[in-house]
Amino acid sequence: MHPSSKLHGSKTDEETLLARALCDSDRLLTDSLRRDERRRLRRRNISITLFISGITMGTLLMLAMGGWLSGFAPQLDIGAGIESAVERADDLAAQGWQLWQQSKMSEAAAHFEQAVALDPGAANAWNGLGWARFNSGDTEKAIIAFEKCVTLESEHPGGLNGLGQAYLSWREYDKAEKYLAKAAPNAPAAWYALGRLYLLTGKYKDAQPFLEKVLAQQPDDKLMAEALVAAKNGSLPQALRHQIEPPGKPVSAPATTAAAEGWRQFNEGKPRAAEQSFRAALAKDPENSSAMNGLAFCLLNSGKVTAAKPYFEKILKAEPEATGAMNGLARCLKAENKVDEAIAVWEQMHKNFPGPNAAAVGLATTYLERGEHAKALPHFEELVKAMPDNVEFRRGLEAAKKAGKSSVSEAKDSQ
Repeated sequence: MHPSSKLHGSKTDEETLLARALCDSDRLLTDSLRRDERRRLRRRNISITLFISGITMGTLLMLAMGGWLSGFAPQLDIGAGIESAVERADDLAAQGWQLWQQSKMSEAAAHFEQAVALDPGAANAWNGLGWARFNSGDTEKAIIAFEKCVTLESEHPGGLNGLGQAYLSWREYDKAEKYLAKAAPNAPAAWYALGRLYLLTGKYKDAQPFLEKVLAQQPDDKLMAEALVAAKNGSLPQALRHQIEPPGKPVSAPATTAAAEGWRQFNEGKPRAAEQSFRAALAKDPENSSAMNGLAFCLLNSGKVTAAKPYFEKILKAEPEATGAMNGLARCLKAENKVDEAIAVWEQMHKNFPGPNAAAVGLATTYLERGEHAKALPHFEELVKAMPDNVEFRRGLEAAKKAGKSSVSEAKDSQ
């Protein structure tokens, strides 16, 4: 929350959700977890193979001793039962990770919970449960799962990274540093977190190597490039602090809980349930900015522009650089056919927070619709570079390029 804000709530908003999909730096976290999960599944498959081999050798020994030894068949049934439980737990964990990647956090958590019930020693499943809970906004329960993970495997990169990210989100920097430093050698996502942490705590020299590592992987990350400049200068500008500072530990209050539940539902594609949760939060605390922002986006996405707009305006009055509300207001203005005003808001947002974010999406698509292809082109290039598999962005880029070439040809013909 910006220091000047008079509204209460967390920073969670549509911009945060979009940033997870669009920001290269945030994708370090997802990619790191995916690599870790694949590595651990390979290890587990090797363990299962050895376990099965052991049963096979045991069976051959029993046969060599003679089939008249009663009781060996029940022993094999027990072994098969253990094997089946372990395999089933692995299957559930694998499905859980797939659901996590699809942002279906509640379903992912349910699969991981079943997995750890079948195989309580599955550190990878506890890690998955931690991330599903963390990405659902339930940091306290996430920490419990991560702690179970690292109890089973003290050097587990995903679990250590999860604990570090969780405590970082609460601004408990000492605890966060402890776990992130242990995770960093095997979890690249921890580099990004440590770079931010050391900047926020004034340890500028410590921040530099981690920010340099991030930029080596993501050279076009403008935010991290700005962070590296700040680290080298030994000073953190307030505007940059506002962008990288985590929200802090939420106040345990009914309105905050209801707003967090609303965002979980919103992120899982349940707009009606989300709207109810946001309204319940505002009934308890009319000034809760997170709930206002969430309700406004629910209304906007259902076509109720007139009802949504005042909420965005109220948030921006208290916090002029609230990115989610800026994007929401711009979308409202565009829906009201005040396109120039919408573009002005997006341009200011993109100037304040450069990168492949919601402002870039709004500007790219709106400029393309207006036939201003030269202005649309750099934004589409930015978006495609960040999300090369996005079909709509690729189509937009091709259209802008094609129209631009046509304009050049026409200009030459007219000369």
